[in-house]
Amino acid sequence: MASAAGAFLKRYRKQHGLTQEQLASDLNIEPRTLRAYENGERSLHDINELYRIADRLGVEPEQLGVVGRLHPPRSPQDIEELLTHAWSLVEAARLYEARAVIEHLTQSLSRQITGEQPELLRALARSYHTAGYIVSLATRAPSSQEALIYYRNLEEVARLLRDDTLLAIALTYQGDLHRRLGHLEQATLYLEAARDTTPQADQAARGNALQLLARTYLRRGEVARFETAMRQAEELAPVGFDPSSSTHGCYSLGTVYEEYGRSYADMGQPVKAMEFLQRAETHLPSTPHWRLLVETAKMLALIKGNEFEAGITLALALVEEIRRCGTLRYLDRLYLANRFLKEQEQRIGKASAALNEALLLEGAPDY
Repeated sequence: MASAAGAFLKRYRKQHGLTQEQLASDLNIEPRTLRAYENGERSLHDINELYRIADRLGVEPEQLGVVGRLHPPRSPQDIEELLTHAWSLVEAARLYEARAVIEHLTQSLSRQITGEQPELLRALARSYHTAGYIVSLATRAPSSQEALIYYRNLEEVARLLRDDTLLAIALTYQGDLHRRLGHLEQATLYLEAARDTTPQADQAARGNALQLLARTYLRRGEVARFETAMRQAEELAPVGFDPSSSTHGCYSLGTVYEEYGRSYADMGQPVKAMEFLQRAETHLPSTPHWRLLVETAKMLALIKGNEFEAGITLALALVEEIRRCGTLRYLDRLYLANRFLKEQEQRIGKASAALNEALLLEGAPDY
């Protein structure tokens, strides 16, 4: 008979639609070991191992049968391994699991750190960054306040550590989340502060701030400032994808090209948009996360370029995938496409009604 932990692992695996090989990889154990736990051939009672597995899954140890003990303090190395694991789940577009892991880690870390311990504070700051990014991906725009809290906490720790790179990241993403909420003045203030008040920030953090500032300028209708900020972001962008950068690869030449593509689609230049999105595709990893980013941008470019059939076909395929993966942020792009289609429908309907009325006045038949 399987232990409580073995039975839980089997339920968890089936709930998330994982194979034994996939879950074993997530837990850094051999598939045969997982099979033995699930089948009851091997008991799982080692307390330290149970705590480690709880962290890897983002669940409370009690769910694995650990009762009445406090979680032992995590070392910076333990924390870094969990952050790497969370980002790997993001790359695989497994946002439900990524969110559980990072929120569990961040909550427990905030209880563990009781003083000004620089090494642990930096680990906590990286956890806030990771949590903010994952939660922003896992929620639609109206729920952006959830991610904002993590970035406000990151700003507080960054100022305590006097770390310009962490501060630039905190200000940048607070600005972008305010843009999502429609607070464009506040968004601009945060993003310009990220650009202007963090002189020691590294290249990735500075470039990321410029790219997201450009996005806000365009939303405000300031096309010249958009183009200037994008040129600066492009000049700073590394050609290759670097997951070890301060932005975890979320700023690169590929993301700059995707930003150009989506922006030109918004400006009614679909041909130029698709050219940049094809460039983005060649510069970004072919993981589910980045593929969804580019595919949703392509969908918008097609629909706004009046290629309705191709755009809607792609949109319908994306809806189910986005919901399954949990990257609910990309649903905002689908709602944007739907709103555009409704506006076009209304515009065509009014034009057709006016023409129909004119033809009827002339006594012509109503076709």
